[in-house]
Amino acid sequence: METSFEYVGWERLYELCFRLYERITRTDFVPDAIIGIARGGWVPARILSDLFFMNETANVKVDLYRGIFARDKGAKVSQSIPDECEWDDPLVVDDVSDSGESMIAALDHLRDRGLNDMKTACLHMKPGTNLVPDFYVEETSSWIVYPWELKEFVFTYATQIAKEDASLEDMEQDLLDLYLPLHYVRFFLEQWKERGGRDAFEMKQ
Repeated sequence: METSFEYVGWERLYELCFRLYERITRTDFVPDAIIGIARGGWVPARILSDLFFMNETANVKVDLYRGIFARDKGAKVSQSIPDECEWDDPLVVDDVSDSGESMIAALDHLRDRGLNDMKTACLHMKPGTNLVPDFYVEETSSWIVYPWELKEFVFTYATQIAKEDASLEDMEQDLLDLYLPLHYVRFFLEQWKERGGRDAFEMKQ
């Protein structure tokens, strides 16, 4: 089945974070800390910390994805929270619950660090995920392209997805059809070409 893509720009991203915040505030859960899963959860966690007037923030880094389709074997926590963190009701935030492996690995690690009564929140959830977040905004089967990964997506699209004989103009039009911003698309495609194009980046996958 052909993969569909959906680009989320900065304005819509804030709207999604606000809707997530609204859903949380309709419950009796009040977080006393916000933990972002790096790297995808950083920006949503930061926005939520503003909406909650939350100074208690931290992040835990989970390594899982490499590019769009490549995935490491298993999720590995490579960066933890500070030792002095003692919270009763932390909110753990990621951008999307795809397989759910990142969130599961983060929660297991945080439990080992003594945090138990955690709630989870994501902007998007994929059908068939192994972890349904306590709070999420939209369910989608599309591959979501967030604004903080625009260059990575353009490079990966040009290397792995576009037809081998596609010109830069063809790839540019494909990406514009996804509503990606023209200036950045054109700049990143030129940079991709200058750095060796498909041959150079296929070797890095």
